[in-house]
Amino acid sequence: MPTLYPPTGHFPASPQNLERETLDEAYTELRVAYRGLMVSRGVFRGKAEQNRAAMQELETKLRAIAEREASVRQEAYEMLEIVTNVVGELEDAGDDLVNEFGLYQKGKSTYQGGSFIGRLIKAVTTFIRRWTGTKQQLAAIVEQQQAVQLSLEATDGQDR
Repeated sequence: MPTLYPPTGHFPASPQNLERETLDEAYTELRVAYRGLMVSRGVFRGKAEQNRAAMQELETKLRAIAEREASVRQEAYEMLEIVTNVVGELEDAGDDLVNEFGLYQKGKSTYQGGSFIGRLIKAVTTFIRRWTGTKQQLAAIVEQQQAVQLSLEATDGQDR
C-alpha cells in the first residue's frame, strides 16, 4: 500500500512563530517525507527504465516475427505462382488433346483420319512433355514446402 504523505497545509506557512521543539518536529517530518518521495521517485524511474527496455525487446521480437512471416509469405507466393503456371500448362495441354481427339473422331467417320492422327499424336506428345515438366516442378514445390515447414518448426516458440 502506498505511503500517504501529509498535505502541505499540514506544515506551518511561517516558521518564525514556532517554538524550537515544534520547528524540529516539523523539520524531521519534512525530511522523512522528502526521503520517502525520493525513494518513490527512484522506484518510479527504475520501473520506467524497465518498461522502456521491455518495450524495445518486444519491438525487436515483433520485427523479427514480421520479417520471418514476410519471407514465408514471399515463398508461399512463389509456390503459388509455380502451381498456377503448372495448372495453366496442364489445362492447355489437356484442351489440345481433347480438341485433337475430337477432330480425329470426326475425321475417322469420313476416312480422313491420317492428318488428324498426326495432330493427335503431336498433342499427346506435348501433353507428355508438359506432364513430365509439371512433375519436376511439383517436386521443386514439395522440396520448398518442406524447407519452409522445417524453418517454421525450428523457430516456433522462440520469437513468440
